[in-house]
Amino acid sequence: MTRTLLLTVGLLALVACSSESIVTASQSLPDPETVDFAHQASDLVMDEEVTYGVLPNGLRYAVMENSTPTRTATLLMRIDAGSLDETDATRGLAHFLEHMAFNGSENIPEGEMTKRLERLGLSFGADTNASTSFEETIYQLELPEVSDDLLTEALSIFRETAERLTLDPDAIDRERGVILAERRARNSPNYRAAIAGLEFQTEATGLVDRLPIGVPETIESVTPDDFRAFYDTQYRPEDTFIVLVGDRPREQMAQMIEAAFADWQATGEGAPDAEVAGFDVAEPRYGAFFDPEITTRLTLSTLTPAYPEERTRDTAANRAAELPLFFANRILNRRYAKLIRSGGADFTGAGVGASDVFGAARTAQLTVNAETDTLEPAFIQAERELRRALDHGFSQAELDEQIANVRKDYEIRVQTSPTRRTPTLARAILSAFSNERVMTSAASSLERFDAIIESMTLKDVETAFREAWSALDTAPQLYMQSDEVVEDPEAFLADLLARSRGESLPAQADTDAGEFAYADWGEPGEVVERGKIEDFDLTTVRFANNVRLTMKKTPYEKDVIRTRIRTGSGSAFYPLEDAAFGTQLSSILGRSALAAHDADQLATLTAGKAVGVSRGFGQEVMTLSGATVPSDIDLHMQLFAAHLTDPGFRPEVIDTFQKQVRAVWSKFDSTPGGAASIGIPPILTGNHPTSRHPDEAEVTDVDLDALRAWYDANAKDGPIEIAVVGDIDEDAIIDAVARTFGALPERGLSAPAIPDAALDYDFPEGRQRPFVLTHQGEPDTAMVRVYWPVPNHDDAVTDREIGMLASVLKLELTERLREQEGATYSPNTFTSLPRLKPDYGYVAVSIEAAPDEVDRLTSIIEQTATELATEGVEADLFDRAVTPVIENIETSLENNSYWLGLADDAQSDPDSLDRYRTREATYQNMTPDDVASQATAVFAPDRAIRIHILPEG
Repeated sequence: MTRTLLLTVGLLALVACSSESIVTASQSLPDPETVDFAHQASDLVMDEEVTYGVLPNGLRYAVMENSTPTRTATLLMRIDAGSLDETDATRGLAHFLEHMAFNGSENIPEGEMTKRLERLGLSFGADTNASTSFEETIYQLELPEVSDDLLTEALSIFRETAERLTLDPDAIDRERGVILAERRARNSPNYRAAIAGLEFQTEATGLVDRLPIGVPETIESVTPDDFRAFYDTQYRPEDTFIVLVGDRPREQMAQMIEAAFADWQATGEGAPDAEVAGFDVAEPRYGAFFDPEITTRLTLSTLTPAYPEERTRDTAANRAAELPLFFANRILNRRYAKLIRSGGADFTGAGVGASDVFGAARTAQLTVNAETDTLEPAFIQAERELRRALDHGFSQAELDEQIANVRKDYEIRVQTSPTRRTPTLARAILSAFSNERVMTSAASSLERFDAIIESMTLKDVETAFREAWSALDTAPQLYMQSDEVVEDPEAFLADLLARSRGESLPAQADTDAGEFAYADWGEPGEVVERGKIEDFDLTTVRFANNVRLTMKKTPYEKDVIRTRIRTGSGSAFYPLEDAAFGTQLSSILGRSALAAHDADQLATLTAGKAVGVSRGFGQEVMTLSGATVPSDIDLHMQLFAAHLTDPGFRPEVIDTFQKQVRAVWSKFDSTPGGAASIGIPPILTGNHPTSRHPDEAEVTDVDLDALRAWYDANAKDGPIEIAVVGDIDEDAIIDAVARTFGALPERGLSAPAIPDAALDYDFPEGRQRPFVLTHQGEPDTAMVRVYWPVPNHDDAVTDREIGMLASVLKLELTERLREQEGATYSPNTFTSLPRLKPDYGYVAVSIEAAPDEVDRLTSIIEQTATELATEGVEADLFDRAVTPVIENIETSLENNSYWLGLADDAQSDPDSLDRYRTREATYQNMTPDDVASQATAVFAPDRAIRIHILPEG
């Protein structure tokens, strides 16, 4: 088998175990290089629901029958070719070739492949996509049905891609601009910082010179002959793996793969597998990268030799050896989180991990994020915590908490395995193949975990951790990225590390989290009404205190229960002139946990439980949401009630919040998109107070009493509407709600009216001259935005027609700007149609562009929109836009998130259900003329707002 080259090793990192046990375990197993799949050289039992096969030509495949969602499938094709297979003269060719897959083959003319897929109900980007990495190229199709015709067509398209691309010189030339545009769009300060960090970590390998995106020199110069040579050498049946998971019998899917690919015969000789030479670093090293638009970070690491081949095989013994270091890292990361939550951290974030560096070395890493001004104390504090763990180890209580949490994760996987979703399964199968891992069942994984934990000791965990960091004293690797230049960074970093190591910390003391304070809410509430919304099969309940509960039992996630609670008031009720209020409120609440328990105590008290609450503020209401399993439903509801009625407003979290704000706030305009998020809302609302981006001083000036007073007055005591969806027992849900929310004081049923001032804004008058904003990022990157106001959208049909208009416009712009012009990577269209303000809304276009192209591309955008308004919408264009939407409707019904959105206001706003009732009929009955009529109403050139975001200077 081909050895997979990885930057990280997935969930669990390999750690030391005795070589004797490894040799004993693997002596009787076949050599991995002689087999087709990892399970054939492992003592691990593969998931029996997956069928693997090999065609006579060497092509490998895996098929699996799965019916969640019903009548759909995911088709993936992996080509064992990536940027590591390129030469110096063809850097970026693997990724470029991936793009060419959509630009013509023997049986599909250029420009037709994407259109053909759209006609079949696949949306480009969401359902039809591809990616290229260092080692592999992956093509994906999300199929909205599993008919013979569609599966045959999808497989034939993959066959065209694998063997029959025409690689027309003119098409190659047009695509060069798209590749360069994609490269330009990625080239942000943070991206460059990440690449610089990769270069430091893998300096001995030269990997940074093989980034999949390539370099402009070769993108502009690779020839059709280069393409053909790479294509014939790398795209071969023996280097291809097909995954098909869907709602069809496995035997049928396997037969269809064989019919599509069995006669594929490679030409010429294949290329040898790409290899990265093993390396380790035996001396200290220091490096730095500076850019005014990045956040400050320090990474302390070690680089040690890669494991021998027998240690990398996926066997039961090696998986057992993974767990001790995995748990050690979890415990230390828990300590870092505790410091941050307590307000005692000088850093804004810190964490440890271990990984495999492309199969060539091993690394252990500590990453520390901090404000530039407090970088030194932040690093010293985090590094000393690392050494505290190395010197003194961990406690059994810390380990037990993490074991409980991980065991719960495994148990949930077992419980939910019957309803695993098809796209997730397909990618898991492909990932296991790429990483040379065995695709095992959830039940066997839990059984193996329990067996390992039974014999794993605290000493094993500490030994593994110390082994991972064994080179820290002799060969530390310290790397810094910062927004401020440091003179002589190597000397600075060496001195910083020496000063940090000059002092030791005592052993960590265990703390007592106490007893959970929210188990008893008093007398359970009485149900006074119980009804049914028949067409949606929703059960409705009202308690005596006016708390409303809407439930739906679904089969889509085995043993999963999802909850959303609407209550209180939302962002429309924030103090109008305080632009920072929403950021402060949501952040402080999110960090503060509960009045009786801080976040750290709460984590200990809920260890081994599937509970958690997230909070959000919409315009109208506050929402609380989370998921659980049936065995934890009581604690689930207790936590929800506690987060609503007794949130913590903890002064100790303010310091961390302020540090994190100061670290990022000035960087918002480091990209065109960031500058747009700051500068465009005031333009589109006439400088309405709610659109203003607050400055750093405003955000960091937190008045805790004001936040608490607003919450008590606006969010704490409003109407409560609870939606519960999933694998539920209705009586158990009613009982759990009765014991918590049903026991609260009586509530009103009507929410307060939105203040008029919150909605007092209008779309600006159109103007020909564009607004110009600036960003602090790359000088070769700009953005074009065009907005057209929507005159009125006071019904669901209009909203959907306008949404379809945006989709039609996207297809047209993709054809013109990407396929014909090669000027941008991915044109984006979007709408804003606020339900609370039907006289305000817009359709918009956003594209990344070269600065000298913004005027020309703006003209093309407007010309395209005008033609839709004046010439109508072609039937084929409309069909390609609407068919994926119609195909997705049935699939969306098999998703708990859909039902949660439908149920969460079913009682307070029953009219909202009509939007769901009419959805399918609206799209089925929609015509090109309907969309053209909206184009005429919306795309008026004299009403458009044009915005150019250009590099400063």
